[in-house]
Amino acid sequence: MTDITLTQAQREAVKNDMDNQIEMLTDEEVEILASKLNDKIDIPFIKEGTEQTIFVKTVKKADRLLYQSLPNEIYGLVKNISDGISDSDAEELVSVLGTRLNNKFDIPYVPEWIEQKIFETLIGLIVSAMRKNYSILELPA
Repeated sequence: MTDITLTQAQREAVKNDMDNQIEMLTDEEVEILASKLNDKIDIPFIKEGTEQTIFVKTVKKADRLLYQSLPNEIYGLVKNISDGISDSDAEELVSVLGTRLNNKFDIPYVPEWIEQKIFETLIGLIVSAMRKNYSILELPA
């Protein structure tokens, strides 16, 4: 096995990344994902403007959880169109992360089955952005 040692600059970058940054997505990317969720999912008894606010908050919280849970070298692929994960890796990530995300936080007053649909759809969008030739700003149709 090959020993790989980080340089001091790499160590500082990891420390800074872990200690100071808490999310990956920009406000624009959060709003894009929230709008896509809003187009695909209807929360009963909630007005459209309120739905969008709920989805923005949900995306922001999911972003923070994913930032803490996934190595940034993987999660950062949502911003990189030249590199990405394979279709089979994408399928595997979607199947695992949607349920894990649903287990990590609750959207009050939203039925569990709608919550699961929200998280699966959101993870599907994020994982699609991690594939080669895509990003949050350039999601597949």
